[in-house]
Amino acid sequence: MIGLNDMSLRNLAKQYPVLTAFTCAALQFALTFLILMAGKKFAPAEAYGKVKLLAFSSTVIFPLLLTHVFGMWREIGFGLDKLKPSPFFLACLLPVLMFASMGVRLPEHGGVRGDLLIQLFNAFGEELLFRGVIFVILLSLPQWKAILINGVLFGSMHLMRGYMDGNWGHAFVWAFMSAMAGMMFAAARYRVSSLWLLVFLHMILNLSSMYSNIETVAGPDVKRMMDWATKAVELGLGLYVMWQGSRRQALAA
Repeated sequence: MIGLNDMSLRNLAKQYPVLTAFTCAALQFALTFLILMAGKKFAPAEAYGKVKLLAFSSTVIFPLLLTHVFGMWREIGFGLDKLKPSPFFLACLLPVLMFASMGVRLPEHGGVRGDLLIQLFNAFGEELLFRGVIFVILLSLPQWKAILINGVLFGSMHLMRGYMDGNWGHAFVWAFMSAMAGMMFAAARYRVSSLWLLVFLHMILNLSSMYSNIETVAGPDVKRMMDWATKAVELGLGLYVMWQGSRRQALAA
């Protein structure tokens, strides 16, 4: 007879890691989508900014709830005693240097503090869900498969832009590019013990893209080329760890 302990969500996650990971990502996507959809339908136009803020807040609150439900507080990597970047983590800062290669361009009318706060919460929520909860769920899988799934799920979440902006073509491109970044983040998570390092990496990468001076100096075409070049680097770093994981597994077999 199956006991209650065997029916816990954590044990189900261990038995069906891929299904559980997809479910967690789908629930977050659905929650955010429903908040935005309800806001568009029922809230006045002038209040839609608050609706977006509520949807944004859900990307932090829901992963925290999942962390508690699955009992992952010790495994997520919140400990400040593990803030030790690995050489591979430092290599993941290369896209930041690429974006900053022609200097940075700060907003003319301020707003840097607001951008920092928004990107901090954005990075924290996304990293907690994908390189926290979902990372722990997928640990039982071969490393290459876990990194690939993590990246694909992370990229899929960015399809939300299609609903928000009405430009689904751009949303699919953005999702594809985000999947490459997601694979690099997941690969980096295998090389560091602290989730905070991933939050920092995610945040500084977003900010370096936002404030890059490349478009001003060299034009939009060069900026697009740089966007794809950084994604190629991110994908390459992710594939490197996937290859190493597969090689180790083959040698151990």
